[in-house]
Amino acid sequence: MKISRLSIVVFILMGCLKLDGQESDISKKGAMYFYWGYNRSTYSLTNLHFNGPEYDFTLYELKGRDRPTKFGWGYFNPSRLTIPQYNLRAGYYLTDRITISLGTDHMKFILEENQRTRMSGVITAVASEKYEGSYLNEPINLENDLLQFEHSDGFNFASIDLAYLIPLYKKHKFSVLLNVGIGGIWIITKTKVKVFNEGLDNDFHIAGYAGAGKIGPRIVYNNRFFLLWEVKGGYASLPSVLIKNSDPEIGDHNLSFLESYIAVGANFKIKKRKKKE
Repeated sequence: MKISRLSIVVFILMGCLKLDGQESDISKKGAMYFYWGYNRSTYSLTNLHFNGPEYDFTLYELKGRDRPTKFGWGYFNPSRLTIPQYNLRAGYYLTDRITISLGTDHMKFILEENQRTRMSGVITAVASEKYEGSYLNEPINLENDLLQFEHSDGFNFASIDLAYLIPLYKKHKFSVLLNVGIGGIWIITKTKVKVFNEGLDNDFHIAGYAGAGKIGPRIVYNNRFFLLWEVKGGYASLPSVLIKNSDPEIGDHNLSFLESYIAVGANFKIKKRKKKE
């Protein structure tokens, strides 16, 4: 996903902030934080349902996977930072321990090709002469002329999270915290799909919603900079997956996901300017 404009805005804001980084034991209440990282994800089996003027069918227990970018310069090149599966989040400390945050997990879901599945539904000859007929839980091989499907740009989980930080260890300027949280809201997809060799790379679209829980350690230096590793598990329902953008064809599916990610970030406070007397 190309969000270079967003990246520029974030960096400008960070540059404009007057950070108070001289005290290591100050309260974080009222402070903010920001982090950036990368993820891997796995998915449960999913049933894909497709409905259009000339077909209405479901494919059962399909396998999907993520598509990580090979590690290299792309992870450090500012113009290509958003190509790998990334995590971006900004948050606010309601108290020293409780945070609320807004962010996105840019995951990818790629349907595996040539897998064995089962199909139920009706397909007319107008849609496909090869697959015309009525099906009832019939075994079938998932070939490219039947379906090509991927949320490759991507399976974007945009969420509002509420989390609690549990102190585990502290020595000198280093501390270790355990972050536990829940969150959810939208799944925004950009889906490449072909049904019977017809389809396209669709627009970004709110395809559904999801909820998730997360847990993981956060290593903090000087109460300022941190490194985190978290595991997040959730469930997504996507009742509105585009096939041809505004055309009447639509797809839907539900699935569970398990995501693991590493990120680096910083806590900061915005200094209020004193009013001149």
